[in-house]
Amino acid sequence: MASSTPTPRFAEGEDQAKVGSDIEALQQQGWVLDPEGSGVRKTFYFKSYFKAISFVSMIGAESAVKKHHPTMTVRFGSVDVHWTTHQPRGLTHKDVSMAQHCDKGANVIGAVEAGQGQKCS
Repeated sequence: MASSTPTPRFAEGEDQAKVGSDIEALQQQGWVLDPEGSGVRKTFYFKSYFKAISFVSMIGAESAVKKHHPTMTVRFGSVDVHWTTHQPRGLTHKDVSMAQHCDKGANVIGAVEAGQGQKCS
């Protein structure tokens, strides 16, 4: 039976051993490879919409500085974040660095476990 877990696809020129090791560490923090294996994604949960939007603003500020931007989906009590590098296509150290930044920021802002986030009434 074939595995449904994607294989990491690294961008040309990346240190695959280093980025691969960093991706494994991110997976221990709840990040998953996207279906193509060329990016990482994670959903963060918050007790208020304001905290979710603050998290998005925190990511936006750092991504502007680093010139590396995610795809984000904001819901009432959660934010989906997807990092990938488009040129050259695949996983890079930039994706790892920004995912780590997200984890740190989520802790500061007050992320909670799935199911504890605010829900629409």
